[in-house]
Amino acid sequence: MQRALFLLIALFSVDAVKSNLDQYNLFREAYSQTQAGQRSAAARQYQRLLDRYPAGYLRCEASFNLACAEYGMKHYRRAAEKFATLPPGDADLNKTAGYNQGNALAMEAFASRKGAVQEELLNRALACYRRALLDNPQNTDARINYEIVLRAIQRHQPPPPAPAPHGGGAPDGNGQDGGGAVSRLILENARQEEARQMRRYFKPLPSKPSERNQPDW
Repeated sequence: MQRALFLLIALFSVDAVKSNLDQYNLFREAYSQTQAGQRSAAARQYQRLLDRYPAGYLRCEASFNLACAEYGMKHYRRAAEKFATLPPGDADLNKTAGYNQGNALAMEAFASRKGAVQEELLNRALACYRRALLDNPQNTDARINYEIVLRAIQRHQPPPPAPAPHGGGAPDGNGQDGGGAVSRLILENARQEEARQMRRYFKPLPSKPSERNQPDW
């Protein structure tokens, strides 16, 4: 019985070695293609690895590199989705993926000409940078990109509405103001307060005149 069990373990070990070697070869080939600028081929190879070994030991690294390849091909929306759904396995890589998700969302926003869509993407990017900064306040790239996206949001926001006349607004929305202007004013004040708090803790680094307002990604 002991000998049979030993043989069974040996067979499983051989299969595991073959599987790991195949994963490594697929990963290495995809990485080489990326280094050669063949991002499309690399993306297909990473996806092949993930499809063949969905629970493989390189799934986290392959998913991260696949997202980077999509980003390099300017498929920003797909890159953001892949960064957001990175499998567990490497805590540091998952944190970097969160920051990279912010970059992908911001780039998709700047490429979009639709106001509402752009604003949504910018706010999602801002949330990614905020998480990155709360996790590591010394993240210089996240700090700079946070300020860039925040300024972009502020440029596209309408000025705060004037306060309603005395007695004009009503909580149920039936007053002169309809409740809308008051709600917008509260929201605008909340956004400005958040911006003040973030500037208090994460002051932007000084930059050269030629580098101002240039995205750092």
